[in-house]
Amino acid sequence: MKSIVLFLMRTMTILLLILTTNSLFAQGKSIKRIETQEQEAYRLYQQREYKEACDIYIQTTQERTNIQTSKIHLELFIFFLIIIIGFFLYLYLEKQRAFKKLVSKNMQCAERTITLTGTPAFNAITGTDPKDENLLRQLQELFEQQRIFVNKEITLIDLSKQLGTNKTTLSRVINTYLHKSLPTILNEYRINEAIKLLTDKKNNRYKMEVISEMSGYHNRQAFHAAFKKETGLTPNDFRKLSQEKNLNEEI
Repeated sequence: MKSIVLFLMRTMTILLLILTTNSLFAQGKSIKRIETQEQEAYRLYQQREYKEACDIYIQTTQERTNIQTSKIHLELFIFFLIIIIGFFLYLYLEKQRAFKKLVSKNMQCAERTITLTGTPAFNAITGTDPKDENLLRQLQELFEQQRIFVNKEITLIDLSKQLGTNKTTLSRVINTYLHKSLPTILNEYRINEAIKLLTDKKNNRYKMEVISEMSGYHNRQAFHAAFKKETGLTPNDFRKLSQEKNLNEEI
């Protein structure tokens, strides 16, 4: 998007300069020719060759009118071309600001710790069902301490076995108290991990395949789609803009 907008702006600017220069040059030549013709008409008038002088004056007057009309048309064209350039520039800057706003928002999200047991829904049931509460706390430990979300093959069955329960009970507890499915929770942790990796300068040498692998995704395509849906930016755009943000802060 950036390269396209810059190309269009450069092209229109160059076109504007070329047209303006050519038009002014042509008008200058025409005016000089008209002045020469008017001098000839004046000479003929002094020699009492009135018809020839009048014909030349009529011709030069029409030519001056044409030049003035062309000048007005050029000014209108330049005016609208400037408006178009300004419009594209405005759209580009607005998109850049929106991108930077999204990056800033996502970087703030990366600084916070995702917690399963800190939700209002969980706090509301704390102490009412010790078994469910204990199961959720164990689940959070698996996410926070053991970082099970980086395991691409993790399933509800695997988790239920690790927690000493069955998938039906675990699914009920997650949906009832967290109002989310396991895939949604896994994706939130993985995206949060990806954001942290992409904002760390030490990871700039890593390709997106590596980042997706380290975040728990099967492949780059799945990671790209999930990241764009969650943050509104592609991983590459996020990395570039976060690097720009860090550079500006250092300066």
